[in-house]
Amino acid sequence: MQHAAAGVIVFGASGATGALVCRKLRAEGAPVAAVLRSDNRAAAFSALGVEVCKADVMLPDSAGRVLEATVDKYPILLNLLGGNPFNDPSTWPDYSGVVNVTNAALAAGYQRYVLVTSVGTGESWRYVPETEAFLTPIIKLKDRAEAHLKQTSLHWTVLKPGGMGPPDYRVQRGDPLITENHGVRGLIDREDLAEVIVRVLAANPDRVLHRELYAVVQRIEQHAGKAEAFAL
Repeated sequence: MQHAAAGVIVFGASGATGALVCRKLRAEGAPVAAVLRSDNRAAAFSALGVEVCKADVMLPDSAGRVLEATVDKYPILLNLLGGNPFNDPSTWPDYSGVVNVTNAALAAGYQRYVLVTSVGTGESWRYVPETEAFLTPIIKLKDRAEAHLKQTSLHWTVLKPGGMGPPDYRVQRGDPLITENHGVRGLIDREDLAEVIVRVLAANPDRVLHRELYAVVQRIEQHAGKAEAFAL
């Protein structure tokens, strides 16, 4: 399997998925930088050989300073920013933080930009079940952030993973379905999602400059069309 060899800078690295991605990228020998808001987990990333950068994505200029200084070393930007629906909405970076990073990436001269959001944005909105209504405010913010990205000249990929399941539920592992079909809904284990992200980062950007992908393992429903696999 081809993996990313170019340097990757990761926003949202302190989350569970972000940490897994950083670990997998380093295992493949890719240079990696993790953008953190505080020093709480800096030592753990440094121990992996990950360069730690400090920025507060809710401040427009903060991410810009980091990206201008690192674009040559880390030409691929991975954005995994996401808020906790049970925390104060003012802390959610799903729109403001993501847009700040997107604008900073443009100003710094980035081209490759991978944004990880969730099933439920864009065309998949009408397939969000009532049981996940508590996520609606965050999904709407992610949807707006995606729309902003799509208006830019960046070579973007939006990856929309299925749910991770409730805390007491173990999501099955497996070979993830990566598809362009917005009607697929299901679950995905974080380890599988991290592997999908690494595959997306390694894919040839010249083949598809703009793409919107969904990734699930444990399929729950398919509402539209045939879920053909997208060849990375």
